[in-house]
Amino acid sequence: MVVSYNCEDSLRRCLRSLEASKERPQFEVLVVDAGSQDGCPSVDLDFPAVTVLRLPRNFGKTRARNIGMRTAQSDVVFFLDPHVEVRPDTLCLLAAVLESRDDATAVAPVLEDANGTVVPQSFRLPSVAELAETGLRGTSLPRAAVTGEAVEAVEEWALAVRRSFVAGMNYLDEKRFSEHWSLLEVCWQIRNAGKKLLLVDAARATIYPFTPIDADKTDYVADRITGAGAYIAKHQGFGAGISFRIKCFLSALASLKFSLAFQVLTGQKLDPTQ
Repeated sequence: MVVSYNCEDSLRRCLRSLEASKERPQFEVLVVDAGSQDGCPSVDLDFPAVTVLRLPRNFGKTRARNIGMRTAQSDVVFFLDPHVEVRPDTLCLLAAVLESRDDATAVAPVLEDANGTVVPQSFRLPSVAELAETGLRGTSLPRAAVTGEAVEAVEEWALAVRRSFVAGMNYLDEKRFSEHWSLLEVCWQIRNAGKKLLLVDAARATIYPFTPIDADKTDYVADRITGAGAYIAKHQGFGAGISFRIKCFLSALASLKFSLAFQVLTGQKLDPTQ
């Protein structure tokens, strides 16, 4: 499943790689378009075997992914960023590991850049301080180049999960998360259940440089902070979540970002309906 938003060139490259996959007829490809204004909603004209679900606006990745999962027929859902290009055997290798490992709930391919250098994507579940820095500054959580072993969490660029596990969570948590952190919550739930998330060294994919659209806009930043606060409150306690929000509110005020301060204070998310 690919969630797209104004990224037509990258989406087409991603879909071409999926269409070239081994045993392509054995899996479905879903694109959930989050109200793009470019050609993303009409890619099925050139990829007739791809199903495109068109949303009227951008409600954030969490709702888009839930819509895709509830539509999907597969027992495994592969969350794939449109800026990632899989190799022909990537999906088959990931599926084979899940089929052979009862202790594994999720698997991810090793990602490389265009030059073939491994891109660090795994990290431990973040502390409050690490999540605060990421929420406030938009920086990445501390990552490490790890392959061939179980990890606590990976970036959401390419992650295959047993659909039954996510359904058992009542799908992704739209109440807490809109654009950010819903797959981090899945990683936490996997560890909490005593299951494993594996990086599969044999399965490779290429990730191309990208900057999230609207990443610096106030509502996007507020969503990132609100979601981080919700994650902290859920796993560290209500008081920790409130303290985090207050810290972010004061930081925004000190930076004279009054609109951001108000949105942080009110807990605004990218999806205003939740």
